[in-house]
Parts: sequence; structure tokens; C-alpha cells
Amino acid sequence: MSSFIPSSVPRLRPAVIIPQILLRLSPTMRTLYLEATPARMIATKALGRVWRGAYFSRIAPLHLAETPDPRLPLPTWARVRNRLCGICGSDLHQIFLDADLDVAPIALPSHHRIYLGHEMVGEITELGTDVTGLKVGQRVVRWGRGDDCRARGREILCPACQRGHRVLCEHASDPREHEPVGGGFGDSFIFPAASLIPVPEALPDEQAIFAEPVAVAIHAAWRRKPRPGEKLLLIGCGTIGCLLLQVLRKLCPECDITTLVQFDWQGAMALVLGADRFLMGVANVYAKSPEITGAKRYSGLFNNTMLLGGWDVVYDVVGIPATLNHALRWARARGAVVLVGATLRRMKLDLTPIWYQEVDLIGSVGHDVVTWQGREIGTFQLAMEWMLAGDIRTDLLLTHRFPLEDYRRAFAVATTDKARERSVKVAFEFN
Repeated sequence: MSSFIPSSVPRLRPAVIIPQILLRLSPTMRTLYLEATPARMIATKALGRVWRGAYFSRIAPLHLAETPDPRLPLPTWARVRNRLCGICGSDLHQIFLDADLDVAPIALPSHHRIYLGHEMVGEITELGTDVTGLKVGQRVVRWGRGDDCRARGREILCPACQRGHRVLCEHASDPREHEPVGGGFGDSFIFPAASLIPVPEALPDEQAIFAEPVAVAIHAAWRRKPRPGEKLLLIGCGTIGCLLLQVLRKLCPECDITTLVQFDWQGAMALVLGADRFLMGVANVYAKSPEITGAKRYSGLFNNTMLLGGWDVVYDVVGIPATLNHALRWARARGAVVLVGATLRRMKLDLTPIWYQEVDLIGSVGHDVVTWQGREIGTFQLAMEWMLAGDIRTDLLLTHRFPLEDYRRAFAVATTDKARERSVKVAFEFN
């Protein structure tokens, strides 16, 4: 029997037709992800040096796609529909491939497909049969990457997970049978329910998306807690900087806090949020240090400047060579520098202050469990408590919202257009 398809129309093989039909009939989700293959990364980085649009081109790792909404792979997993998700600096570093391929974390196993967005608040739409403590319709935020001992369902926890610092899990890079699908930059995602935290009803979405960055700020402050009368220097007043400023003020009302900002409007905001003063520019920090801290300033050849005396603690939320090199020189003898921000690039650093002045350089990543007023409490829960109590303000920080399809504009506002737009936290909103 002859075919009814005209000869001028190309025939589609069943292997092509069937997936297309299934995609139309099955539930789908939009999601932004990175296809982080070496070829795409190398080509995009090379072209990105002369054309920023390369990061959104066809050769780029970044994709906005509509994919099938997968079934829950295990009875301990959940499905979450996103409501609002903030854009984090770590998301932007990945999107714009801001990393060297020979730094330590790159040596760890990773996945080619990376789903973006973790500063999210969403609503549970489906729960596995073994999940307890959560219910469908409940709003949640997400804890970590879903690759720690608790998320994997391990009976024996590694030392980091035992103490609640699951970001440092020793099994995070172990192979696993099932991978989370989707992220905060999308309609929905599936994830181990052990990594979802309920949001109090009284906490609006606009605050809930700050639960993770506030938890990060709390952990950073606990890495070197401020003491009454100490002089603190906070480098950077983006989202984490503004939140860390408030956490430090909450922990120690009697300390003196100076912020180093990039723009004067950031300085004005820092004053509202509890800073004693703000400075702009490295030279200004050296110039004002004697007045603020009692330090002595010395200058040698080649514009080489050093302080004796200085700040008791410097919190570097930027974490680039320019800030960290100076931070080590700004800390007093036996003071501390807490590295909160980070760049995935090799640094050329003058580490002599660590030896010559016995300055402690302390790393800070993620969130954990802390002791507060006699309670052992997770920093996520403490973050939400403090926001509910009005101790942490976020109303000044959520400055821009975009639908997911306007992701190019959203990323521009968060980066190249930051000064003009006066952006702090940029977020995607979902209906």
C-alpha cells in the first residue's frame, strides 16, 4: 500500500516522533542548566574575551530548556515547585566560567549537567512514601547540594555531617545512583527530602530566599566571633556582606564595624544596617587606619605599605587577590582574616603577614550548627528566627525581580549593570 505522505515531505523516523509526542504529553518543566563539557567551556571562554554575548550563545554551556518532569527516584525524595529564587554570586561564577581549571576543587569529580539556583523558596507538590516531617503544600528552602551523608541516606555519618557542617561532607563526591534534576532557576526540581527545610508561615517568600545567605553569614561570623571593643573591617557590601554586617552587630553590639564598599550607595545602606562608618578605596583604608584603630602606617619602595596594629578581624567577602593581599596587611598582629568570598582562580599572595604578624587566615564556606543562647541550632533555622524577629533586615536587599525568560537581563543587572541599577539581590519569580 502506498504511503499518503507526499514525496516532498521528509519522513520522520519513529525514534524521532515518539520522544516528541511523549514530551508534549508528559509533564514538563523549564530549567536553566549548564552543560559543562570541556569543549563548550574552552570555546566560550576564548570567545568571551572579546564578546560577552558568547556566554549566551549556542556554543555556551548555559541552556534554558523544557524537559520532562521526572518521577521521584526514591521514596525519600520530594518534588518542589519554585516560587522565588535569588541569583547567587556562585551561580554567576559558573555562568561566566570564572574559574581556572587547575584550582583544587576542579580536581574533584563533577557532573557535566549543572542545575543552577539554590537561594530558593518553593512549595512541595509531591512526597515520597518514606518522607516524614514534611507535607504537600508546605513551603521549603533547600539545604546544600543534596550530596551529603543525610541526603544520601547513609546510616553512618562522616565527621562533618555529624557536627552539622554538611557542606564539608567527605562523601560529597562519591558516585550515586540518582541525581537531583532541576534547580532554583526553573519551574520545579526533585531533591532528597532530607535537604529541605520548612519555612515558617509568617516568613514571606521575599525573606525566605535569604535563609541560605543569612545562614552563610552566621557561619562566617562564628568562624571568628567578634568580641566587645574589637575593631572589625568588613570588605564588600553585596548580599552576604550586608547580612554578615547585621549578624556581627547582633552578636556583638559593642564592637566597632567599618565597611569597605565599592559604591557610595552601598555605604549609605551599610550605615542603615549597623555599620559605624564606610570607606571607599584601598588608599583610604590605609589613610584612615591610624585614626580608627590606632595603627601605625609605614610605606616603603614601590608603593609598598604595611600597618603595625590594625583591625582585630577582617572579614573578606570579596575574596580576590586585591582584597586578600591587603586584608592580611590590615589585620593587627595575632588578628584574623576570615575569607568568606572566594574566587576559583590561582592567586598571587603575599603571605608574609601570616608569619611576620602571626595573622590567622580562616576559611568559611556554607552553613552548619551553632550554639546560641544555650541551644544547638542549625544556621538555617537561626537565620529564619532572626529574620522573623526583625534582627536581620532584607527589605533593602531584594532590588530586582525577573521572569525566567529574561535571564540574560537578570544576569546583566547582577553584574555589568550593577552600578547603574544599584542592584543587590536579583531574583527570578515564578507564577
